[in-house]
Amino acid sequence: MAKIVVVGGGVVGISCALSLQADGHDVVVLDPGEPGEGASRASCGSIAVSEVVPLSKPGTLRLAPKWLLDPKGPLALRPASLLAVLPWFLRFAGNARGDRIRSISRDIALLTAHAVSDTEDFLDRYGLRSLLREVPVIQLFDSKEELEKERGYLDLRRDLGFQIDVVSGNEAAELEPALAKDFAAAAVLRDWRSVVDPKRYVVELHKAFAARGGEVRRLKGTGFNRQERQARAVRTQSGEAVTGDAFVIAAGAASKDLVSDLGFTIQLAGVIGYQSLLKAPGIDQTHALIYGKGGFGITPYESGLAVAGSVEFASASAAPDWRRADILVERARRVLPGLTARSAERYFGRRPLTPDTKPIIGRAPTADNVVVATGHGQLGLTLAATTGRLVRDLVANRRSNVNLSAYRADRF
Repeated sequence: MAKIVVVGGGVVGISCALSLQADGHDVVVLDPGEPGEGASRASCGSIAVSEVVPLSKPGTLRLAPKWLLDPKGPLALRPASLLAVLPWFLRFAGNARGDRIRSISRDIALLTAHAVSDTEDFLDRYGLRSLLREVPVIQLFDSKEELEKERGYLDLRRDLGFQIDVVSGNEAAELEPALAKDFAAAAVLRDWRSVVDPKRYVVELHKAFAARGGEVRRLKGTGFNRQERQARAVRTQSGEAVTGDAFVIAAGAASKDLVSDLGFTIQLAGVIGYQSLLKAPGIDQTHALIYGKGGFGITPYESGLAVAGSVEFASASAAPDWRRADILVERARRVLPGLTARSAERYFGRRPLTPDTKPIIGRAPTADNVVVATGHGQLGLTLAATTGRLVRDLVANRRSNVNLSAYRADRF
């Protein structure tokens, strides 16, 4: 049994900790925040198995200049962050070629193809299967032209083995009666799932970890003490050094500084996403919905109706711009005309996004006993259980069912 220190207690970090714990290790998690208050809190809560086409697809790049100049657009860049983000954006744009789109989609699909079964097995282990809703998700299109622009990507997802049915707007409204009646078409994402509440999801995983002897310490990791190619301890903001035999960096956007301390660089942007949780939405909704044109999703949680989305580039110290959360709610009424916005609670989170949209899962190139698990972007909840399984196998030097070369930490 080894002592393993996991830096980061978000959905990816705690999933890694539980998987390592189940493998017989003594695991300590370091995280200064409260469980469930990270990026997942402000998410759409989906197990988005066919969300494999990278954000750099040409349609996004064509609209990016317009969106970046529009403070209400789904993609935003604060002017003060321009120089810091520019290298990331150049790499992002370099992934817009057709061959790169297909290659990246295949790489992400190798992971997401296991997401539902891994998540189900993971939750079953702890008696938490009730946290998962087995209802498909509906993606909406305003016009037939919009659908045609997306059809090639829908076909690519089908070719990769995912279940997607294109239906008329009227058929979508039969599935979800609260929908506006004038959508031209919809894609029913049959193999997607969603959770009953992303905060409770993470909180319950923390409880399961603690019930089995795991320790979570409210410490912020800032770097590592090393001896040659071995990490010996995590340095913390409080001045304490937490020793271990092996280490996992799963600190989301903060992982960039941690790996820098180990002597290598990853391309990672902490993009802000927003969520408004409506306690009294005035409608009944069964399916999670995606409105791609507006850059948001609408998900029914046990605690209310969540409207979540937006991609905003800002410095790590920047305060949230709550106007963006309010804009999402305004635009959600186009999808659900009967929506009311009383008793809204607003949240934000920084999603760790790589320029190729692929997560980073692999050994640190400069420290043999450190594994990096970050960069999941909008797929943190989707790939948390899968990442935990892969990290467990990496730490044990076991062969996994996925070739991890496409996600290696030094690919940048």
